[in-house]
Amino acid sequence: MVAKAKARRGKAPVGRPAQIGLTRDRIVDAAIALIDEKGLAGFSMRELSRALGVYPATIYWHVGNAKEYLFAEIAAAITSNLMTVDEMHADWRETLRILFHRYRDAVGKHPNVAQLLGAELKSNGPPNAPMVEIVLRTLKQAGYSGQPLVDAFNAVIGGLAGYVTMEFGPAPPDGEGEWAQIMSERLDALDVEAFPAIAEYMPLMRNKSFVLRWQNGSSVPLTGGYDCLIESLIAGLEHRSPKRMSGDR
Repeated sequence: MVAKAKARRGKAPVGRPAQIGLTRDRIVDAAIALIDEKGLAGFSMRELSRALGVYPATIYWHVGNAKEYLFAEIAAAITSNLMTVDEMHADWRETLRILFHRYRDAVGKHPNVAQLLGAELKSNGPPNAPMVEIVLRTLKQAGYSGQPLVDAFNAVIGGLAGYVTMEFGPAPPDGEGEWAQIMSERLDALDVEAFPAIAEYMPLMRNKSFVLRWQNGSSVPLTGGYDCLIESLIAGLEHRSPKRMSGDR
């Protein structure tokens, strides 16, 4: 089960749904369990209401009158409790490293949610405020402010969510079978003269890199690339830091 975040999510209003033991936390946990089992494409509010033994209207009473509100709560349940302000490191670089690794570890436990976190605007919203606060404080510590801080924030979140979304994106249902065979045969058929670089690095990249794979990160993790992304982002943030440009180190 996903760790509870009752202080963040708030208390349910008083009324009949609360009296039958249904809470926002329980709804979110059940939704994540259903997505774990059936994937995001197989998730529906009707299926969730069946799993909880309540009417769909009861769920909406707790999380808002649209599925989008539930998606935001799911995103927050997965990612918003990764780090507290008190856990922030004295070195902003180390804070980013810790945050990035915790984020990937958290999503790796619920890979079917990855598509929701990175690609769906419906997963945005106030419930994600704790992670936003950590990143903003980290960038201020690095010397950013104003519009450059906002630009740096977008780069950090884009790198963080984008990589993990791609790594854990839904694999074909028959990832070990027909699809794998078709992909392998197509890669073998590539024209070596037209794509010499691909031919050179194919042994290292085959099913171990974006684009040239048929399994997702749950089966074949792309850890080296993630580490490269983290250090590249940190180096870029250091290089573009207003503090560095002003000569104030």
